[in-house]
Amino acid sequence: MTARHHSASHVDNHVDNHVDNHVDNHTATTPAHSTPHPAAAPLALQHSSLVCPPEELVWRQRQAASLMATVASAVVGHTLNLLDHWQACLVLTDRDGVVLASYGHQQLLGNEAALLHPGARWREESLGHNAIAETLNAPRANRLARIALEAHDAECLKGLASASAALLAPASWSASRGLTPGACEGCLGLICDPYRVRQYSLGMLGVLADDIEQRRLGEAHGHDHHLLRLHLNRSQLDSPSAALLAVTPQGQVAAASRRGLQLLAAHLELPPSPGCAERPADNDSCATRDDLHLLLGQPLARWQLDWAPLARLDDAECLMLSQHPHFTGYTLCSVLPRPRIQARAPASPPTDERAGPLATQAAACHPSLARLHHGDAGWARVCELLARLVNAHLPLLLQGETGVGKEEVVKALHQASHRAHQPLVAINCAALPDELVEAELFGYRRGAFTGADPAGREGRLIEANGGRLFLDEIGDMPLHVQARLLRVLQEREVTPLGGGKPQRVDFELVAATHQPLSELVKAGRFRADLYYRLCGASITLPPLRERHDIAGLSRALLTRLCREQQRELPRITPAFLDRLTRHDWPGNVRELDNVLRLALVLCDGPVLEPCHVILAGDCLASQNDCPASENEIAHQPSQPTGLPSLHDLSSAEELQSALDALGGNVSRLARELGISRTTLYKRLGAA
Repeated sequence: MTARHHSASHVDNHVDNHVDNHVDNHTATTPAHSTPHPAAAPLALQHSSLVCPPEELVWRQRQAASLMATVASAVVGHTLNLLDHWQACLVLTDRDGVVLASYGHQQLLGNEAALLHPGARWREESLGHNAIAETLNAPRANRLARIALEAHDAECLKGLASASAALLAPASWSASRGLTPGACEGCLGLICDPYRVRQYSLGMLGVLADDIEQRRLGEAHGHDHHLLRLHLNRSQLDSPSAALLAVTPQGQVAAASRRGLQLLAAHLELPPSPGCAERPADNDSCATRDDLHLLLGQPLARWQLDWAPLARLDDAECLMLSQHPHFTGYTLCSVLPRPRIQARAPASPPTDERAGPLATQAAACHPSLARLHHGDAGWARVCELLARLVNAHLPLLLQGETGVGKEEVVKALHQASHRAHQPLVAINCAALPDELVEAELFGYRRGAFTGADPAGREGRLIEANGGRLFLDEIGDMPLHVQARLLRVLQEREVTPLGGGKPQRVDFELVAATHQPLSELVKAGRFRADLYYRLCGASITLPPLRERHDIAGLSRALLTRLCREQQRELPRITPAFLDRLTRHDWPGNVRELDNVLRLALVLCDGPVLEPCHVILAGDCLASQNDCPASENEIAHQPSQPTGLPSLHDLSSAEELQSALDALGGNVSRLARELGISRTTLYKRLGAA
């Protein structure tokens, strides 16, 4: 369970749980019959104050690149489907109310849809009264706001509802800078039909803002702090409703999410901050407190939490705190610090238009890219290159042996890009029959060939419009299809089989292969012009046998697998990791993933041991039981002679007696009886 690496589906899982709280606690919104503000005259987009100049937008997007990437990764998935279902549009603005990105139904405003596009200004002086402006006027007091119907000043917003949520940086403490209250980083605005969305708009925004806040805290502090999560319900530890704390290696609370501050303050019985005195039930408005010095920079011992055992927890290991005097019934999850790869963003606006095209480059390594790096220097360089190329509008060619993780790299690259909310279309060129490749890629019209769908079909290239196209195993693409693909890449137009009007397409291209394309070009099996078109930037992924982070990678894969299987992560012994690191892994990461899955199946206890590692060529039957460790053998009692066979030990009581005679050593008894430990456990538990 990583610090953030949450999917947007959490919004769906927790909207129902939090909507009532968010809505009930934030009913102080402007009513539909309220008096319009003085700027109530109809506003038109032609007014120069409504759209910022392109060079200013470029600079603003560069400054907010990290926030934009975080929001994109939080919104992708179910939230986009929800916006489409609601026919609503979600916009992200910076602290000055300038739209940086938008998601969902962007044609909601008809002819004035430009208001929902990057560069539009939503401050009150530009657009009049609206929820985004109200929130940004006092982001700490009005963390959530909703304006409905005729309360809007802009004519194009009449009859629509606007809701907003402030995006506040987590409050933090450091020995060098002291306390830093949570400053406003931007705002999320939702423009929608009030009758379609109703009260759920505010609840969804509140949960989404909590989700983004936790992601930002993990990005800022996860590289040099332990991250602790607290929640009453163990299954909700990875949800936006959990309390998140960043703890220094010395056990001091360095940062906390809004819910984390609430929890710490509640258990110290601190009074509400002055900003919440008028509405004591409104915890959400207390985004930060005025008495942070009582909470941040303090040791965990202040809350009677012993830091020493917590610091020794493995990655994503959970503990129940049911006996704790303050956190009764809470579950705690620890996440270890991870490496951080970051590029420096410029501190001042660009002075020259030539800086504009560079503005879309990521200012920091996105968490999805950072998760690819587990300590290997080669992969660190790969992540650095990907961070620079993520929005560079260059075709990317990934090369490497089968199973090195090319598909995972593409997924991480897409999640980190500004197109994360658009489709990622993956095509395995080696899996398509030669006669169907063209129809699959370019689509076809009715009657284009025998057996075609009577209605025709759009091709995968059109499906990727606006997003990213991933052509896996591009070296296996037939030559005649290569020629058509080259034309599409040059003209950015797709003509379906059977004729018809060409359709414009815009997508980022990533190709991958395990074959040396340069050698295929020399052999005449791959077009040279297509090769150079694909190879805008080429990255070779190192095979697993050359990596020095197998232990860290194995821990990360095991954590993910246990989360998928909803089971506890077993304790990982050094001997288990040593057996993994000594293998040469011809199947690379794919083989490692299969070995770890099998190890979890074979592990019937709380510890992963070397015997659970079944490598290629190993006999499964010979791995039924784990050899005792050297320390265990040294402390074994002398073996009794004449141990009965399994047939003689017919009852569980007799088996238990034999186990007691061996000092409780299950592995040794299983060896003596010639059975697996799993079978022995079953016999011991039989009535």
